[in-house]
Amino acid sequence: MKTYLLLILLSITTILSGCIDFGNSEYNEVLIKDLNLEGKTAIVVFHADWCKYCKDLEPTLNQLEKEGVEVIRIDVDERRELAEKLGIRGLPTVIYVKDGVVVGRTIGYDPEGIVNKARELYQ
Repeated sequence: MKTYLLLILLSITTILSGCIDFGNSEYNEVLIKDLNLEGKTAIVVFHADWCKYCKDLEPTLNQLEKEGVEVIRIDVDERRELAEKLGIRGLPTVIYVKDGVVVGRTIGYDPEGIVNKARELYQ
């Protein structure tokens, strides 16, 4: 039983460490160059048509756009190679870019957190 618990904890730790590491400069460079975000501020949203939470997040993203936030939507089914290079494993994934530098990432449905982080980019 202890072995199974240890394996489960190790697996969760491994998965989460891959998901929350937005400091990897190689991945950040791929994102910035591929989307031509040098010196720009924006949020990049990885989504899919079949993702319920991605659809639920749309009104929040539309509101942010009305407030002047640049929102770049990337469909993971259309841009699978880019999503794989960036280690996108959960949807929706929002990556925050300020002045051409990746400064954060939100994985999953968190409209309030996404709004707060997006607004911070533009202060």
